[in-house]
Amino acid sequence: MKRLLLLCLFLIAFITNAQVTLGSGTTQTGYVPIDVNFGYNYTQQIVTKNDINAVAAGNITGLKFYLPNNADISKSVDWVVYVGHTTKTSFSSNSDWVPVSGLTQVFAGTISAAGGEVTVNFSSPFAYNNTDNLLIAIDENTADYTGTANRFYTYSGTSNTSLYLRSDATNPDPATPTTGARTATKSVMTLLGLTPAVAPGCPVVSAPAAAATNVSVLPTITWGAVNYASSYKISIGTTPGASNILNMQDVGVATSYTLTTSLSFNTQYYYTVYAVNAAGASTACAERSFTTASTLSCPAVSAPTTAQIGLPVKTTFSWSASSGALGYRLNIGTAPGSYNILNNFDVGNVTTYTLTAAQQLSPTTQYYYTITAYNGSVVSTGCTERNFTTTVAAPANDDCSGAVSLTVNPSFACTASTPGNTLGSTESMAAGTCSGNPNDDVWYKFVATSASHIIALSNIVSTGSTSGVTDMYFQVLSGSCGTLTSVLCSDPEMNIVSGLTPGETYYVRVYTYSSSITGNASFNICVSTPPPPPVNDDCANAVTVTVNPDTNCGNVTSGTTVGATSSGVALGTCSGTADDDVWYKFTATAATHTLQLKNIVSAGTSSSTSLYSQVFSGACGALVSTKCISSNTNLTLLSGLTPGQTYYVRVYNYEANSGANFYANTFDICIGTIPAAPANDDCSGAVDLQVSQTLTCASPTSGTTLGATDSGLAVSPCTGTADDDVWYKFTATSANHVVMLSGVVSAGSSSSTSLYTQVFSGVCGTLTSVKCGTTVNTSLTGLTPGQIYYVRVYNSNTNGTSLYANNFNICIGTPPPPPVNDDCANATSLTVSSNNVMSPVNGTTVSATQSTGVTAPTCSATGINDDVWYTFTATASTHLVHVLYTDNATTTQVYSGTCGALTAMTCFDGNYGNSNVLLQNLIVGQTYYVRVFSSTSTATTASNFQIAVTTPSAVSNDTCDTATAIACNGTVQGVNALATDDTLPSSACGASSTTATYKGVWFTVTATENGPITVDACGTQYDAYLRVYTGACGSLTCFSDTSGVGYADSGCSVTLNNAPTLTFTGVAGTTYYILLTGYTSARIGNYSVSVTQGCAGLATAEVEKKKNEIKAYPNPFTDVLSISDAAKVKSVSIVDASGRVAKIIENPSSALHLEDLRQGMYLVVLNMKDGSKQTIKAIKK
Repeated sequence: MKRLLLLCLFLIAFITNAQVTLGSGTTQTGYVPIDVNFGYNYTQQIVTKNDINAVAAGNITGLKFYLPNNADISKSVDWVVYVGHTTKTSFSSNSDWVPVSGLTQVFAGTISAAGGEVTVNFSSPFAYNNTDNLLIAIDENTADYTGTANRFYTYSGTSNTSLYLRSDATNPDPATPTTGARTATKSVMTLLGLTPAVAPGCPVVSAPAAAATNVSVLPTITWGAVNYASSYKISIGTTPGASNILNMQDVGVATSYTLTTSLSFNTQYYYTVYAVNAAGASTACAERSFTTASTLSCPAVSAPTTAQIGLPVKTTFSWSASSGALGYRLNIGTAPGSYNILNNFDVGNVTTYTLTAAQQLSPTTQYYYTITAYNGSVVSTGCTERNFTTTVAAPANDDCSGAVSLTVNPSFACTASTPGNTLGSTESMAAGTCSGNPNDDVWYKFVATSASHIIALSNIVSTGSTSGVTDMYFQVLSGSCGTLTSVLCSDPEMNIVSGLTPGETYYVRVYTYSSSITGNASFNICVSTPPPPPVNDDCANAVTVTVNPDTNCGNVTSGTTVGATSSGVALGTCSGTADDDVWYKFTATAATHTLQLKNIVSAGTSSSTSLYSQVFSGACGALVSTKCISSNTNLTLLSGLTPGQTYYVRVYNYEANSGANFYANTFDICIGTIPAAPANDDCSGAVDLQVSQTLTCASPTSGTTLGATDSGLAVSPCTGTADDDVWYKFTATSANHVVMLSGVVSAGSSSSTSLYTQVFSGVCGTLTSVKCGTTVNTSLTGLTPGQIYYVRVYNSNTNGTSLYANNFNICIGTPPPPPVNDDCANATSLTVSSNNVMSPVNGTTVSATQSTGVTAPTCSATGINDDVWYTFTATASTHLVHVLYTDNATTTQVYSGTCGALTAMTCFDGNYGNSNVLLQNLIVGQTYYVRVFSSTSTATTASNFQIAVTTPSAVSNDTCDTATAIACNGTVQGVNALATDDTLPSSACGASSTTATYKGVWFTVTATENGPITVDACGTQYDAYLRVYTGACGSLTCFSDTSGVGYADSGCSVTLNNAPTLTFTGVAGTTYYILLTGYTSARIGNYSVSVTQGCAGLATAEVEKKKNEIKAYPNPFTDVLSISDAAKVKSVSIVDASGRVAKIIENPSSALHLEDLRQGMYLVVLNMKDGSKQTIKAIKK
């Protein structure tokens, strides 16, 4: 009997110890055996024969995996385990899975964790042959996950010996796994049932170091992992070889161990670490020693900080643990070294402590404190005494028991709100499942009147000694003080709390998110009530919408999503979040209707007008989605309807409602009907158009393509799709006419103003295409007066699921005859000015035609379809041709030679108001030709302009050293044509480099007082650039590299010339340098620079502005304006209403000849010989 019992005990011991452990440590990298941080997992691990190191072949009866003691794997417990032999030593690719068909299923069921271990007992043992490698596959099928802190322990093995697949959305199929990922990470695990061949070697110990001193009395012993070890044991004694402290203490598979029972201070200890498996423990392992610290160190205190102010009366103290401490004591007093408040108060073995209500301090009082550590009779000494000052007394609602009652508002509006402040408050309980730092929480309560309420914090102001704290947090709780249950945690300062029971009391805890104990804030708190759902909150109560007979929405139905809830009907292919849908229905009266939401207004607590709709056929409970509508800019076409059938419309705000954002809208809904085809839907019903004898149509004919159908006439050779064409006709009165469309607006379900025209000759049934038009104006030439022509109008887009249509006006205009100078032979002769003074001639390209047999221009050659001609005879070797347009950009081409034998010289396709050309090396007495045309090739685009030829004078202010001084509130005018290209003084002032800029002229301005100085070049007739510098020539510095201050390339109110203006703050007596350049080298012409500043402190070198002593008459004038006392006038500048200098007259006589000016108002600027200036407003009749 004794022998039998002994045999049984032996077998039990054998079975218990027959196991092979692979790896060790507490690293948590995830991946294997599964990753609890993912919903689904499938993994395979290769364990080599050498890793197993079994004494012989045997049965594997199970697997054991390791993880933290408190790990939560409740969302990852549905396992299927497979085991098999393999010759693989690694996975060759991310899809190199071992087929599950070649493996043995050894487990299928629910696993659980106990004591930091998960044991998988096989349904039947697996016979391992001890020849091949082992493959372990695990399929985890629970559709949920927990945090990364719950992952299994792993270690790093050989590269690519694990293959894993994990997903939150798709559960991998072990029979057909998709591509995964490889890793060297392996599971710390034990193979149950196998016996290791040999005992493991000795661990390599890393801490404490051999003969270490000052070691904690609660030391942590650390070592490296040992192959084939299933666990580790430690012995500690007070003499060499002794184990009177720990005797072969089994510490598991971890590679470190911290003593839980304190050692003695200032004592030498001897210790040894062993590795263990079923074959035994490692032998001859080196014994090491260490000596413990002689005493405890002082805790490192972190709060309150030294001399901190504004702390609550129930202050929280925090510190770092002292090594070897078993507890801490707190001393508080009202004077240094005096602990009359708390004397050696034992707070326990913690690292933070908050004073209780019984211990709370006096407000606005300075206190002194120390914190000491102890272990038995050993106490840290010499610990630093610190001080802090309390803030105001805690508010009455510092704790739940003092919660302030809140008034519940019956609507969204916070008519009644309650002020609050966390200043002086203390933490009443931990954050728990909420976030933030409730170290200053205050309490409120309210009685629910509805199942949902909105809690809102507003007017948040930082009030603690830590400034800028305005991020608030609140928590809603049910129950009663002491037994509260969290209902809502809210970081947003406004949130909706649902699922409430009307009549029940709820508590609201409010605190700042800041971790600073002195971070406090005042606020207002409000409880409001969402309105009840609308009557049409669900499909069954859908509101009937009247069907309009047209698309004008004469009848609309008003609606709202305020208070609406989700009806639970799936969105299907539609987008957005229908958690506030309301329902409508209509009965179709035609196969096609339109739907539009109008007058959409945001009505929620967060602004949004993203109102979507969805159309259904069928009946409530069996609805079929037919249309998703996400835009309300135009009406939406609903086609394929069955007349007499009811259709449902769901309307909802696209945004998802949440606590922080409550989206809702009011709106009007309209169901329309596509009107019948217009009367002119076919050629036979073409509407007669009256022909205007000019290009101005006083009474155009209105039209629409809405409801129009395809007339069946091929669109070729034109483009677009004429499936909605309407027809017009007119009788030609001239060889040239223009079809003009105006007021084109979209009238369909999709926005488009792409309205095309096609003109035909002939009669309905035998029409011939004459002209295709893709713009609003289509020019017609070669017409036969008296003949009828037909005009087809259509939207170019193809109608289908979208309806394209337009409303428009149409008329037939008649262009004027070509200008007299339409061809070179009839070129208009220009008088050449001998100086900078212009005598401009008005010109136009309206109705001009393209000249033939003429040398092509060297720029903008595609625009010559409307060229006009001028000629002049050179009186000097250099002339400047001014071409100043008022509407559409012009191009100027200059030729030498004669008509029919012209040679192109210079060309400029201008913009910003001119296409001026500088001509040099001319031959005096020779005739030159100027060709002007609009730069665009569009046939209907023409230009109106003025043209003149002047002889530019040399520029006297071409350099900084020759800068012209501008008097206070003075203006300087000139021409920059002969200025040289300047190099910028510095790379600043709006430029990226100091490379040569373009034709600069220089000025100086001296500030007469401290204050703003405005420099404007608004009268300049070319695209210009202004810069302001300080200093002296040769060492100038940009005043400010800020647009509009130190530099400007625009800014004037009249934008045709893109002229610049800037304003900077001057210092009295300082001289500033002004540089005006063209924006490019081709930007040349007349300039005008004016300075505006306070002139109270005029320098002695400046002249005061004279009284208005010069008279101008008659005013208004016809062609000649006379001035009195002309002998005092140096020059006269004529400035038009746009700020452009229209004319300059040097040394004027008393009669100013202004017959070349157009009718209108002008400024006549008299530049006096004494340096002053007088401005007179004059009107030309």
